[in-house]
Amino acid sequence: MNKEKRKRDKTLIFGILVVLGVLLVTAAFLEVGLRLFGFRGAPESIITNMKLVDDPILDWRYVPNSRFQEGNVVYQYNESGFRGENHKIEKAGGIVRIVVLGDSVTEGYGVHWQDVFATMVQTGLGNGYEVINLGMGGINTPQEIHLLEEFGLRFSPDYVIVNFVLNDSDFFSSLTAARRHDDEVQKKIGLLGIQVSPKLKRLLKSSALVYFVKVRLEDVIGRISGETNHDYYMELWANEASKKKVSAAFDRLETLSRQHGFKVAVLIWPLLVDYGDYKFRFVHEWVSEQVKARGFVGLDLLASFANDSYRALQVTSEDHVHPNAAGHKLGAMKFLEWMSQAATGQARSPSVAR
Repeated sequence: MNKEKRKRDKTLIFGILVVLGVLLVTAAFLEVGLRLFGFRGAPESIITNMKLVDDPILDWRYVPNSRFQEGNVVYQYNESGFRGENHKIEKAGGIVRIVVLGDSVTEGYGVHWQDVFATMVQTGLGNGYEVINLGMGGINTPQEIHLLEEFGLRFSPDYVIVNFVLNDSDFFSSLTAARRHDDEVQKKIGLLGIQVSPKLKRLLKSSALVYFVKVRLEDVIGRISGETNHDYYMELWANEASKKKVSAAFDRLETLSRQHGFKVAVLIWPLLVDYGDYKFRFVHEWVSEQVKARGFVGLDLLASFANDSYRALQVTSEDHVHPNAAGHKLGAMKFLEWMSQAATGQARSPSVAR
């Protein structure tokens, strides 16, 4: 009996080893295959690509001339530390310059550079225009106007676009605070809710296969669990201090517009939620009133987005803020339509186009 038991045990162990071997070989092939198709993991947090600067309004910048890849999306930063191409300070004769301000939506989180709003606007306008992207993830409207003063004005813009997202009235982004938060995040696997060694998590994140599976698993979970909780945005916009951040930033932008002679267009980007029961129309209306009062051009994207299923516009199903390439295209088309009307004298300005 003992011989038979040992034989069964050996057979079982051998079978388990064979299965593990097959899984490891399959995983290796999938890892190599994904990398051949341009996929990568995310070996480090994006904050490792940031540097601390002495600036009380925005204490960080992306590292100039750097590169960061997450999945198959590459973020290439220029010599000024913004995603996109380098731009000469001196404006070429006959060129109309457009500076684009915004947060991670403007930067193009989860979207290939050729599909980002600023690139699509550049492509749509052609060689007579130069579109300069100053989007940085996580910043609010006052910080965006601060970047305009620090970087944007040196390019002598003819137009300034503000891509307004509904969380742009929130706290001031800080690298010091982000590093503290990231230290906690790196100690656990959020999807499983378990504590792990930061070194192990970095190793897992560096795998194209692990990252590929993680993103798709999160997408499935997001579709099953439904929409995001609206409480955060409701609380944000019930707070008068949040509104004051935006109105003060718009006041400063109005002053700069008059001093430097550029026109301002504010695009209001909706959240990616069920548009049949959209709870944030009051925010769009408030922002539109602020825009109109200062003589800016207002372009509300809600009607454009509501023509599609919000699921068709998401980077991933649990992300209700960042639009995918299709969403960026809708935003670019709205602005290009207004520019075309402005060129023929048909644009309504100041106004809010819906």
